[in-house]
Amino acid sequence: MTEQRRRRLQVYNGYKGKSNPSERERIMHLLDEYRCTEGFVAEYLARWLEISNHENVRGGLRMIQEREAAHTRLLESRLRELGGLPRCTVPAEQRMQLMNFYASAERTDVEKLQSLAILFQDPVDFLQPLVDLIAQIREDQHSKELLRTILDDEKATIHWLVEMYHTCSTAEGAAQ
Repeated sequence: MTEQRRRRLQVYNGYKGKSNPSERERIMHLLDEYRCTEGFVAEYLARWLEISNHENVRGGLRMIQEREAAHTRLLESRLRELGGLPRCTVPAEQRMQLMNFYASAERTDVEKLQSLAILFQDPVDFLQPLVDLIAQIREDQHSKELLRTILDDEKATIHWLVEMYHTCSTAEGAAQ
């Protein structure tokens, strides 16, 4: 897998800004980028939830969507407490592509779950940038623990999505 491809499949693509950033600058960058991602995920999960045909999928998506929305609020709140402002936005093309896929009644729950199971095929690598930044935090213990607990939620989300993909694809295969 190329470095570019690998980086797209991670939760955070790293700090972008001035050279030799302070811990605070790195944390604020992560908080803004992560807030942006979590907010968009909460948005497209809500749309998927509206059209899902499976009770078990809707039950899990409901919980995950609520967690992602809560993460968004918490990350933005902490960013503002540190003196930052939300700046990150999801690029229009990416927004349209993902929204068209996850909000489409033409796509099955299994197809949507499969896309996420592929994204999370290596959850350790996917989450590594977040794990690395958390490990580097020395001064801002508030942000460190906020991020650590969000990381725990992310691990639970990944586990459920991959498990549900296997459950639904097995059931779909047995029905044919």
